[in-house]
Amino acid sequence: MSRGYSVAQTARLVCALRWICGRLSEVLEAWAAQAADTPEHAEAAASMSELSRRLASHREALDGLQPDSEVMAPWRQAAPADVALVAALDEIAASEGSLERLDIARKVLVPELLRVYAEICEHAAPHCDGALISTSGLLGFDLDREHRAGGAPGDGAEGRGAVNEAERALAEVGGIVGPSVLRFDGWP
Repeated sequence: MSRGYSVAQTARLVCALRWICGRLSEVLEAWAAQAADTPEHAEAAASMSELSRRLASHREALDGLQPDSEVMAPWRQAAPADVALVAALDEIAASEGSLERLDIARKVLVPELLRVYAEICEHAAPHCDGALISTSGLLGFDLDREHRAGGAPGDGAEGRGAVNEAERALAEVGGIVGPSVLRFDGWP
């Protein structure tokens, strides 16, 4: 049985998730707007815009999980789990090519968030983290539908290179949230 998260751990985790969902929503919306300028990339633009809206709704759902205790005040504002994540996402946001960007979203960003939601469900304890488990499960289900419907827009070398670069950037900073936020010292 899982140990569950303390109130401080939940606050830190939710703070990081709110930030990542908001930041990814912004990046995807910017990519969608750029793709919409090219008629042959209209489908990619629509997919990225839909995913952007979906992640914005995830942020809204996570807002309700933020502990409102004065002791938790430092974590009321959405913030990255690690400052290095900001630079990694900026690097990913600078990626070129609409189809490559869609590949990054579908093959890197969505699976990474799915992994985080699944880990939360694994490590959270029902007796103290019920709302976090429910929300993570629902958000994971929502993203999994996107992941399964995603297909593979660009399986060529260019698309694979962009995916590899995005994977590398996130791996260097410990993932989209960071392992220290999902599992704490002394946890198996």
